Amino acid sequence: MRFTHILRRRGSRGFTLVEIIIVAALISLFSGLATFGVQQMLNNSKLKAVIGETRQVGSSLIFAHQDVGFYPKIGYLMHTADLIDNRFGWDRVDSIGLAISLNKGQYTYNNWRGPYFAASPSRNQLSARFKSIVTMNLHPTYQGYENSMPWPADQWGNPYVLYLFKYDPLEDRWQFIETLGEEPNFFAAVVSYGPNGVPGSPDGSYSLEDLRGARLFNQDDTRVPVFDDLEPGEYTDEIGNPSRRDVYSLDPSGIGMVDPGSDDIIYSID
Repeated sequence: MRFTHILRRRGSRGFTLVEIIIVAALISLFSGLATFGVQQMLNNSKLKAVIGETRQVGSSLIFAHQDVGFYPKIGYLMHTADLIDNRFGWDRVDSIGLAISLNKGQYTYNNWRGPYFAASPSRNQLSARFKSIVTMNLHPTYQGYENSMPWPADQWGNPYVLYLFKYDPLEDRWQFIETLGEEPNFFAAVVSYGPNGVPGSPDGSYSLEDLRGARLFNQDDTRVPVFDDLEPGEYTDEIGNPSRRDVYSLDPSGIGMVDPGSDDIIYSID
């Protein structure tokens, strides 16, 4: 009888509704804090990786510039001279699509010491979306050559880009360089557009879509890591809101690449 009585006493006790709610709330709170902490660690890890990668791409561009006398497109940095000569050609090697003469192409081939850069193969294999190497469709297209090229990408799956600006005293502002071999005396940098994937950051003046149209590449489907390089004339066209030139700084009417509040990662090579 005594044993039965003990069982009944223990069986009669249980958690009240208030106690269950409190326990559930504590579990939810601690789970949220843990998830937030993990997400912060992941974001910090990506940021540090991109800072290191922009430096590597920037150093590779400097070495290539020393060899050939101009800054090439970033995708070309990953290849040897013979591979470029056979698969892609030298006509589109310049960073902003300027035409390469036959003599200049031969000189570039003779002095090219690439590959200058190698992307991380592990991230390309492990991540289904944020690849370390994406596909860039080259423009203009040429018959007899491949018109798409592997291209280094940041931790958010967007291609690294190169900005080369000169100062225009007539307009008292910056402009993209327009002559092969011309040195950017205002701003030269490798840029990752950061977590938001656009130059600068949206604010009351410009939306995410406005800034997406001002990038140095195009992308038809954001779910597929395939991008379109710009046509030679598109660097200086005033297409988009704002233009590709103006996103350098949008002060005072927006957040540009170098303005406070921008999430872009910039590594200067000048």
